[in-house]
This record gives sequence, structure tokens and C-alpha cells, in this order.
Amino acid sequence: MAVPKSQRESTPLTVLVEANALVCYTIKLCTDESKFPKRYRWCLTQEIVQSAVNMKANIARANSVYVNNHQSGVLRRTYQQKALADLAALSALMDTAFNFFDGLRHLDKEDRPQKRVNIANWTAQLIKVKSLILAWKKADAEKFKFMADC
Repeated sequence: MAVPKSQRESTPLTVLVEANALVCYTIKLCTDESKFPKRYRWCLTQEIVQSAVNMKANIARANSVYVNNHQSGVLRRTYQQKALADLAALSALMDTAFNFFDGLRHLDKEDRPQKRVNIANWTAQLIKVKSLILAWKKADAEKFKFMADC
């Protein structure tokens, strides 16, 4: 029997699924030459993709840490924090790209991108992943607070 969407709860793996969706969407956008001209690939879009990939890798690293003592708890929290830092960098790079390409309207038609990037959808995905990581950190803090004394 299916559970209505409004009554579904997020699972611990939701953050991995959403991070994967964000990375795939980011790569798809950044490799679309009609949205990001090829000449900007090495100076801007490569950095955007790298931030997204690093974020997903740090989430995977954090998820792979089995917390059984204080050190492993600190290690997991460090990877979660690195993932959040990568998300902040991704957000800043997305903003830079959006402002830069939006400012290209004055250029000749053949020099500017043909299509616009849907920044609202992209940002919504980023915010969702960020909130899931923060919720994960909070749940870990509650779950493993007994280890803080160690």
C-alpha cells in the first residue's frame, strides 16, 4: 500500500539521493553549451561542477563513517561540515555565473548564451540538500551526545 506524499517521512538516505540529483542537474546545466558557452567552461563552470562533486563526495564520506566513539563522531561531523562548505561555494559560484551571464545581454547575439539558466530550480535543489545535511547533523548531535563526554 502506497503512502501519500504528504505523509511520507524523509529517510536517512534522502540526503544522498537529493545530493546526487543536485550534482547530476549541475553537470547537465554546466555542459549545455546553449546555457553556458564553451569558452567559459574552464574558468567558471568547471569550478561549479567541482564544488557539486566535492559536496557529494563529502556526504558519501560522512555516511560511510560508523560512529562508535568520539573520534568517529568528530570525523563524521567534519565531513558533514565540509559538504556544507562545498554547498556554500557552489551557491556563490552559481550566483556569480547567473549575474555574469545575465549581464551579457549587451553582447552580440552570437556571443551570448541562447538559453537562460533556471536559477530558481537550481537554488531550490541546493537549499533542499543544505537543509537535509543540517537535519542530519542535528540528528547525529542528538543521537551521539552521550559520546561528547568521552
